[in-house]
Amino acid sequence: MHTDKLKQEIRSILKRDMVLNISIILALVSSLFFRPRISYIDFSVLGMLLSFMLVVAGFRQLHVLEKVADILFSRCRSTRHVAAVLIWLTFFLSMLVTNDVALLIFVPLTLITGKQIRLDVGRIVIFQTLAANLGSACTPMGNPQNLFIYYHYGLSTGYFFSVLGPLSVLSGLWLALLVHGLPNGELKLEQRETETGLRSQILLFTALLLLCFLSVAHVVSPLVCTVVVVTVVTLTDRSLLKLADYSLLLTFIGFFIFIGNLSHWDAIRQLHHYLHHARGIVYVTGIVASQFISNVPAAMLLAGFTRNAGELLLGVDVGGLGTLIASMASVISYKLYAAAYPHQVMSYLRMFLFYNFAGLIGIGSIVYWWMVR
Repeated sequence: MHTDKLKQEIRSILKRDMVLNISIILALVSSLFFRPRISYIDFSVLGMLLSFMLVVAGFRQLHVLEKVADILFSRCRSTRHVAAVLIWLTFFLSMLVTNDVALLIFVPLTLITGKQIRLDVGRIVIFQTLAANLGSACTPMGNPQNLFIYYHYGLSTGYFFSVLGPLSVLSGLWLALLVHGLPNGELKLEQRETETGLRSQILLFTALLLLCFLSVAHVVSPLVCTVVVVTVVTLTDRSLLKLADYSLLLTFIGFFIFIGNLSHWDAIRQLHHYLHHARGIVYVTGIVASQFISNVPAAMLLAGFTRNAGELLLGVDVGGLGTLIASMASVISYKLYAAAYPHQVMSYLRMFLFYNFAGLIGIGSIVYWWMVR
């Protein structure tokens, strides 16, 4: 009975996750030509992804971030102030809790708030999506591709921030400009009072989050961090183990095997040499590939061909702008908005593409001429 339930769950994940299917197919097909090895799988990356997933799931269960939003809303004096809180919270929190989690928390909050006061909900959700994708690019733990590149290349924290620091500044300026253009109407907002979990639980998960940060800073081993986080979560709230995104972990394993297998192919070695020496090619390729296969698989595929970690970081993070599938976090906010406003989907998509490609062309060009060329 237990086995049947597990099989049904696996089938369900495979049906709804196309990227996972692709990674498994690529791993299986490439394994017909090259012998796969367990050493291809980077367990440090998988462990840290799982650790962050569990810690963030704990914070979501405790409603800590919603409480922070309530406190900030109580100080707002206009509709633009409310929109700014929703957008900037998404921007800064995505640096800590990943872009998809930030959107899962704050987009529903936008949809609820939009029913209480006159807000341009569609535009704000799009700006939140931009904020999540750009904000998450600022830190190693902000999104899966950053965490993968950070550990795959063994980057130092100083080097990481030296590469993405200028992008963070550009992102902040772009968002400030967008927020300034929002309507500034009179505010009549009902005060909400969100109940958070026990203070002891909040302190416990704060300690686990700090442990994850220490691992990212290379102070604590990723293996030690993962063991501690999984053990504490298992002992305190086992239900959180069900909330981790295991399909993402399986996707990473599939791409690890595929990339490892391809590394033995002579043509790939020649491509590796070309991408290593051609300036700007990795950056542009990262952006273009992200538009069609999303930035996480784009990062993993290109990492097998180049040692240019800086250009790859910039390419896949800037590449999160553009099409709806360039970043899977964008799909999350789209689905949430479409469920609430099904008759305004086409209007949302047109506006989404306009602002995303404006950001992609503007920020992408500046980054190229300033940092890559």
